[in-house]
Amino acid sequence: MNLQPPGIAGRNLFVITTRFRLKDCRNDSICKFLVCNFLYRTQFKIVTTIREFNNTAMPDDRVLIDKIQKLTDELEPEIVALRRVFHQSPELSWKEFETAKRIVAILEEEGLQVQNGVCGTGVVAEIQGNREGKTIAVRADMDALPMQDAKEVSYASKVPGVMHACGHDSHMAIAIGVAKILKRFEGSFAGKIRFIFQPCEEAFPSGAHELVKKGVMQGVDSILALHVDPEIEAGKIGLRKGALTANAGEFKLSIFGKSGHAARPHQAIDTIYLSNQIMTSLYDIVGNRKQSHLPAVLTLGKIAGGIKSNVIPERVDIGGTIRTVDMQTNDEIVNQIERRVRTITQAAGATYSLEFPGLIPSVNNDANLIGLVRDVGNSILGQDEIVDIANISMGGEDFSRYLDRAPGALIRLGARKPGDQVRYLHTHSFDIDERAIPIGMSIIALSVLKFLSEASPA
Repeated sequence: MNLQPPGIAGRNLFVITTRFRLKDCRNDSICKFLVCNFLYRTQFKIVTTIREFNNTAMPDDRVLIDKIQKLTDELEPEIVALRRVFHQSPELSWKEFETAKRIVAILEEEGLQVQNGVCGTGVVAEIQGNREGKTIAVRADMDALPMQDAKEVSYASKVPGVMHACGHDSHMAIAIGVAKILKRFEGSFAGKIRFIFQPCEEAFPSGAHELVKKGVMQGVDSILALHVDPEIEAGKIGLRKGALTANAGEFKLSIFGKSGHAARPHQAIDTIYLSNQIMTSLYDIVGNRKQSHLPAVLTLGKIAGGIKSNVIPERVDIGGTIRTVDMQTNDEIVNQIERRVRTITQAAGATYSLEFPGLIPSVNNDANLIGLVRDVGNSILGQDEIVDIANISMGGEDFSRYLDRAPGALIRLGARKPGDQVRYLHTHSFDIDERAIPIGMSIIALSVLKFLSEASPA
């Protein structure tokens, strides 16, 4: 009797060669009965065994998912409450002192190895597995924005003029939740998990740039992060391999003229008038590029000058950003800004200073890690809840600085309440559907453990 090896699909899986035996007892009905009965019982046992094997082929995965989801459910009220605490007490870039203290206290109580005061307000914490292996990092940004919170909710910002309008409160809370979950698994995985709580994602020079220089990526093999996305419904995640965000750079322009009385503009060099000319000219740059088929955005977000309506100011300051998907376009726009500002100011007898403080490169998601997260998302949420992001976001994200040192993936976490209006990032009404928080926790936690199990030796 020969059994075909497992792996052959369909009914051929259990083909048994019996012709010689049936031939030997062709005229013996009792023999036929015994042989056929034997074959039936043998095949039933084989089928049963194979079915049992198939049902337990990945028992660890199913048990792991169930355990993570159970821990997530238990932690959800605590982590949602923590997110609200962060939301009520926002701190600006490089001033996240109380935020850092709170993070350190929680992680130390949880038993993590914690390093405080990294680049001032950064926090780095680690969970060590039970043997040597790969190291994966999880990054969460910490800073808030100089904006007034206009929401009428119990957890609205208590700090005048400062709010978490970009979801960093949620990112921190989720990362802490992930740390609490993964701490329960420290005796069962190989390798190391590093948590990076990063200050100053919203300003130049970015916190990621400074932390990487400080060595936080030393020994890291891969890195994960997520960002809440108010354009994707809660209960879903958004994924894109390759370029996810644009190159984003800032520029600062100061125009120097000659102050004077509003009644005698001929005696002054009018910086308000020059600013108007310059801003109009700068906005024309994007539409007149050589590579006009490539996406680019130039935006002016700041203008300041003058203290009294009847005084022509000596100085006006203008600030803006440049966002492109390729460096050639970025360089072209930079050159055009310099040329146009120089031409307009020189013609009026004014002077200027122009700075480009830095550029945040595009986030390029690693295809293998995105594939891993997709598998995790399918396991936890189901295939229909995975959104394939079609277009590059023109937003900037300094997570790309970590990707200079190791492959990584930035995940979009759906945060819009189904049926609700979109509450966009960087607006006074920004908020999330808090049901997204446990989803973020379970996706990151399982992705980390899956990476370590696949990348580390048994």
